[in-house]
Amino acid sequence: MRSPVTLHGRLCRLELMRPDHIEGLLLAACSDRSTYDYTYVPKDHDAVVRYVALATSDFAAGVALPFTTIAIDPVTGSERIVGTSRLRELEYWRAGVWPPRHGHVNADGRPDAAEIGSTWLHPSAQRTGINTEAKLMMLSYAFENWDVHRVSLKTDVRNTRSRAAISALGAQFEGIRRAHFPAADGGVRDSALFSIVRAEWPAAKANLEIRLQRYLDRAAMAALEPAMDQVRVDAHLVQPLHMDPAPTLTMDPTLTMEAAAGAPVEAGPVVQAPAIPAA
Repeated sequence: MRSPVTLHGRLCRLELMRPDHIEGLLLAACSDRSTYDYTYVPKDHDAVVRYVALATSDFAAGVALPFTTIAIDPVTGSERIVGTSRLRELEYWRAGVWPPRHGHVNADGRPDAAEIGSTWLHPSAQRTGINTEAKLMMLSYAFENWDVHRVSLKTDVRNTRSRAAISALGAQFEGIRRAHFPAADGGVRDSALFSIVRAEWPAAKANLEIRLQRYLDRAAMAALEPAMDQVRVDAHLVQPLHMDPAPTLTMDPTLTMEAAAGAPVEAGPVVQAPAIPAA
């Protein structure tokens, strides 16, 4: 588990958090903090340095797999750091220690349960499909590489937007733990607890793949929009083809139906049908 891990997607890439991400994380954390009310996000350079150092230490101890989230522009291919997430609270049930505790790792290095947390994204990266793809990759890694029994998620009980996003992953609401955790805005918070267990993962994965495809389709349409704009401009510049109007046929109103029926009709050429040979 302690080997570096990178998860590759089409809208984002998750890289193991490291010191050379500090400046990008600082920009993502501090340029717009309008949506960070209930989530801890480091707020200055020193805080980001400590944040990365603790994440690196947790990875070395085998208790977390911290990621830096890197957005990939689907049109230009440009990349930028937009936030973080991590697989943390890793539990090892097969380490021969009861009750299981941190610091005792399974022989194969794979945990038996995990939590997804420390997730935050710059506002410009929210509602873009990046979080959906990141969660799909992390859950796939936990259930399919580690073969965990469950993945937990939690959030401040007041964070209705986060609770809705977690439910949309297919996670089941388990309840509220009171006075559970320090709140990002001070004080002590109640936490809403969710989880996905192994038996639920196939259905949750299928749902996430459908949601991600919708975002990818939108991105593809956005990429085509400049070309479509040019087609519209070109079509506007094309001169319309002017044609003489078709002749209008009129009937003499004084002509009776009987007279019209008896009016001579100019005969056209007669076409002789080919003879059919006798049997």
